Amino acid sequence: MIERTGGVPLFVEELTRAVLEGGDARFKGHEIPATLHDSLMARLDKLGPAKEVAQVGAVIGNEFSYELLHAVHPIPGADLERSLNSLSEAELLHVRGLVPEAFYQFKHALVRDAAYEALLKSRRKELHRLVAQTVEDKFPALKEARPELLARHWTEAGENERAIGEWSRAGSAAEARHAFAEALRNYQQALALLSSMPESSVRNDREVELSQSVARVLMVTRGFAAAETSHAAERVAILAQKSGSLTQLVNLTVSRAMAAFISGDLPAAGAFADQLLELAVREGDPTSLGYAHHLQVLTRFPRGDLAGVEAHFAAGVPFFDDPKVLALPGIIPAFYGFASWNALVLGKIDTARQRGFQMMTVVSRDNPNDAAWLGYFAGTLHLFLGEYERAEELTASSLEISEKHQIPQIAAYSQCVLGSARARLGRTSEGIVLIREGIAGLNQVGARGHAYLTDLAAAQAGGGVLDEAVKTIEEAIRSYTDAPTFLPVPFRVRGEIHEKLGQPQNAEADYRESIAHAQKIGAKTWELRATTCLARLLVHQNRHDQARTMLASIYNWFTEGFDTADLKSAKALLDNLGS
Repeated sequence: MIERTGGVPLFVEELTRAVLEGGDARFKGHEIPATLHDSLMARLDKLGPAKEVAQVGAVIGNEFSYELLHAVHPIPGADLERSLNSLSEAELLHVRGLVPEAFYQFKHALVRDAAYEALLKSRRKELHRLVAQTVEDKFPALKEARPELLARHWTEAGENERAIGEWSRAGSAAEARHAFAEALRNYQQALALLSSMPESSVRNDREVELSQSVARVLMVTRGFAAAETSHAAERVAILAQKSGSLTQLVNLTVSRAMAAFISGDLPAAGAFADQLLELAVREGDPTSLGYAHHLQVLTRFPRGDLAGVEAHFAAGVPFFDDPKVLALPGIIPAFYGFASWNALVLGKIDTARQRGFQMMTVVSRDNPNDAAWLGYFAGTLHLFLGEYERAEELTASSLEISEKHQIPQIAAYSQCVLGSARARLGRTSEGIVLIREGIAGLNQVGARGHAYLTDLAAAQAGGGVLDEAVKTIEEAIRSYTDAPTFLPVPFRVRGEIHEKLGQPQNAEADYRESIAHAQKIGAKTWELRATTCLARLLVHQNRHDQARTMLASIYNWFTEGFDTADLKSAKALLDNLGS
């Protein structure tokens, strides 16, 4: 209310009375209480010719330049200045600068609304068309800088074709400067106007293009698996199938695969990724092939096909110079991030670090979406490496960026990793809260929140909340049945919990199961961690020979990464055992 009234007591009083009498505080559009409207119009009427100047200005917007006003309303300069001075003296307009460089702003939105409402609808439409055409013809810098201004005037003028073009251009401009919420509104405005256009092949092509833009921005603002994003992707699917365009089918399959992957439907994600690869090979387009190999990396990693990840990472790297590939939100950090995790799980520590370094160098920090993903993927790599301070630093930065730019999916992922890092650094209670908030945030955007239940259980166990830790880890194990790459981890954590509970037999069974799952997929780092835990347990039971034999076997497999916490810990234990 204050914003619309400008704090003027009379305006506040009249608007408040209307709210109380109407029983609804939500005034829509330019709606003004009748008594206040009459009062404002009486003030404007007293100003004679200045009233028409105010009305033309109101059509231009809440703020306008002298030059644009004069171009749209070409009365003699002296008369125009006199009218503007009258409006300023009447405290209806605020002036900044000197004519002809002056800018004017309505002091109160209600004054602008009243002046605008007093125009006949046909005259308003005519003026909007005149403003738009004037900007098109005489103000190229304004046209370039403010496409949304042109879009609004063409819309109000009923020139839908031209308005659609400007809303689309405004969406692209906003997206380019990473104003994602604004970009989404602009693309949606274009789509809404397009829906009123008659059916044609050109219209359908434009709808596909705009729908893809909406879906792409929704991936950032809502998340890949959010209902709104899925709905937009399905709309693209219908349009793509109607058009029969192979390129559109590729884009559609990318969206479907990402939505399934983020939501945790790994079999469906893998199937979509395979469809995409088939389509890309058939099409032969470098962009499509880049997307295809990227999705193969993402979907094969959790399913335990670590060798497949390596093959598709190598095949995909050459396509990552393609600007169209780079335009997909988060594609570069995800491609290098998953490949770095994969190398680490395989026990190729130097390769993992090298890929992490590549990711840090190739990802643009100017793009907040990619910068936030970068912090998350790099932070997770350092968490896996046991470098908790660096993991905390990176994910704290990711969280800050994603919250600032309203990217809820990355914010939630970052909270989970940041919480896990802080719990391991001794800030257990804070870590548990962060992980819980992150899981809730992921569930809210339709993502796989249960992926971080193991981290939550480990934090709970570290804080001594063992009853809660047991419940959480059981839920984690149940949730990982289709993600064999991560399955060794909750079994190892459950073993650690059982040890804390004084249940060594259960702990040993869990460690051995963790080792078996790791060996099945060649996850050497997971195998080393579980074996180190089991060896310590065996030492406590005076089973030194067993401990030494099994730990030496996996430790001696490694040829790199001897400065990591995992290998240092294993080496220290072997030294104590006299190996």
